[in-house]
Amino acid sequence: MSNQDDRTCLTLPKCPDGKAFWPELVGKKGSEAKAVIGSERPDITSVIFAPQDAVISGDYCCNRVRILVDCRGAVDCGDAIVTAVPMVG
Repeated sequence: MSNQDDRTCLTLPKCPDGKAFWPELVGKKGSEAKAVIGSERPDITSVIFAPQDAVISGDYCCNRVRILVDCRGAVDCGDAIVTAVPMVG
């Protein structure tokens, strides 16, 4: 998995098969969630931490996962807690 700056969006019908949802990561630290997603789906090239109340665009990228976290009071959102099921999109 590359870093957050690789934002080339792959769209349907080029999307590879694979796990698309990680409900088991809710309640974990964002950095831990990112590591799990990277190990299970190395084709995911963009993992983005977003505050849980962020307005998210409706575009779909099959190589991107947004991890919604509770960043209130966190210096680094990677240390914040995952508040919603991370999913490809």
